[in-house]
Amino acid sequence: MPELEPPRKTTDPTSEPPDPIANLHKMSTTAGVGSQDYVAINNAAIVSVILGLCTALAFLGIPFLMVGAAGIVSGIIAIVQIRHSNGTQGGMGLAILGILLSLAIAGSVATANILDWQRQREDKAEINKVLEQLGQYVASEQYDKAYQLFSPDFQAIFKFQVFHDQLQVNQQFLGKIDGMTSNDAFLFLPTAEGVPTAQTQALVRFKEPTTQTTQPTLPRDARRVPTALFKTNGVWRIANMEFFRKPTP
Repeated sequence: MPELEPPRKTTDPTSEPPDPIANLHKMSTTAGVGSQDYVAINNAAIVSVILGLCTALAFLGIPFLMVGAAGIVSGIIAIVQIRHSNGTQGGMGLAILGILLSLAIAGSVATANILDWQRQREDKAEINKVLEQLGQYVASEQYDKAYQLFSPDFQAIFKFQVFHDQLQVNQQFLGKIDGMTSNDAFLFLPTAEGVPTAQTQALVRFKEPTTQTTQPTLPRDARRVPTALFKTNGVWRIANMEFFRKPTP
């Protein structure tokens, strides 16, 4: 019976022995590609998210916007590396999140600074207008109108007559006021209650004397007079000016 016959042995000495793994399937060189098991998260993607969150430091100072730029660059590098990893690296979502965080926060900071710059530009123009009006009113001796440019707190300390008399005395020694403006240097600081305040130096110009005077006079060059203002109901008012000395009780 043929099924009971033992296997025949080859007598050819040159023949190779059968390979025991020859009939096994060969392992693919791309084994594991596309599998989600043990896929490493790209380091640049993680760094991008961290830098994106740290971009919030830009609210403390414009130089920190460089952190946001670094977050965007790290995110782009991560995307490129992940796409070329043949599926062995993950973190595409983190990379995109890092880029979006950096863009969103940096954009918010930039927008806030642009709006603040525009608001300060408008405030500077309004303060210059107030000082110019003050100079015009004093030069034309419209002291009542000049008095209205000062804050209620100032008027509570300096009654109109005191205000008028001090202006007259100052002009006797310094000369007739010809006009005023700011020196275009401002310091804006809100109060604890959020009231906008500003500090600047008023440049006070004087007229050349037309007659000889026996009173001692100082040079007619523009004098810098420290001035403080605050904004109430959308209008800037002069809160203090070193031109005026608090009256003694």
